[in-house]
Amino acid sequence: APPLPLPGTMTSTAEFFEGAVKSGTMILISEIGDKTFFIAAIMAMRHSRATVFAGAIGALGVMTALSAALGWAAPALISKTYTHYLAVALFFFFGLRSLYESLLAWEGGGMQEELEETEKELGAK
Repeated sequence: APPLPLPGTMTSTAEFFEGAVKSGTMILISEIGDKTFFIAAIMAMRHSRATVFAGAIGALGVMTALSAALGWAAPALISKTYTHYLAVALFFFFGLRSLYESLLAWEGGGMQEELEETEKELGAK
């Protein structure tokens, strides 16, 4: 029988599932209400839902793979210290930008304006 893992350590299967749940949750939280969410919803109203779903899931898979590849490559190519500080800076930059955009949306009519802008963009293409 294989040796039991030490207390406080995880097996590779447990690490995989923990990473999958954490990344899946973050993707779900960050994508709900985003412009691509509205685009997919509007496209599903105009085109085959199965085709739109397949395209959206495919795009999400590609973006997830690219993010994972970058997350693997960045520490391998750049010092872990610099990678850490760069990740912190990017986190704050995009977090503050999201808060700023939310504040503008709150004052300017919220999601209805974004929905109308998205419909206009889809109609132009």
